[in-house]
Amino acid sequence: MNHLTISDKIETCFSIKKLVNLIEAQILELDENLELTSEEIFEIVCQSSHLNTDFLKQALGCKCPFALIGFISELEFNEFSHYSVIIEDSNTCSQNVKQPAI
Repeated sequence: MNHLTISDKIETCFSIKKLVNLIEAQILELDENLELTSEEIFEIVCQSSHLNTDFLKQALGCKCPFALIGFISELEFNEFSHYSVIIEDSNTCSQNVKQPAI
C-alpha cells in the first residue's frame, strides 16, 4: 500500500503551490515576448514543467496559459498527478496515460 503521511501531504501541497508560482512567473515572462502566441506559451510552460499538454487542453478547452494558472492552482494535491508527465529516467519520459475525469 502507498499511504502518504500528513507531513508528506503537506510537503506535496507546498511543492505544488511552489510549482504554480514558478509557472505563473514563467508565463508572465514569456508573455512579455510579443512574438509568442498564447498557445506557444502554453506549450512551452507545459513542456518545461512536465505537464501533460493534451490532458490540460482537454480539461481547459483551450491552450490559454492564464487559464492554466487558475486551473492548476485549484487542483487538490492528489489530482495534480493526473496532469503531469512521468519521468522514467534522465534519457526518457512518458506521458501519464491515466485520463483524468472531467
